[in-house]
Amino acid sequence: MDTIIIYDISENSLRTRVAKVLLDYGCIRIQKSAFWGVLNHNTQDKLRLRLERMMQGKEGNIQFYPMCRKCFSLKESIGEIYEVKEEDVSVF
Repeated sequence: MDTIIIYDISENSLRTRVAKVLLDYGCIRIQKSAFWGVLNHNTQDKLRLRLERMMQGKEGNIQFYPMCRKCFSLKESIGEIYEVKEEDVSVF
């Protein structure tokens, strides 16, 4: 299922680790704190558990938005769409 994953994490090292886990699961960065991936139910559960362990006792949140293929295909954008590459992301 198409899934959008967004996060709001202020700690730089944790934010970087979360992004790397999402990339390891085949997700694609679509904005600096947003990823898209095609995740079956089992994979999504494993990813969620891994991220929950990482977030335990830390400030921030991670949200999953599963979408059916038809709903995802109806997405609209304003402005230029580009794939965010890891070298485009600065960690301060």
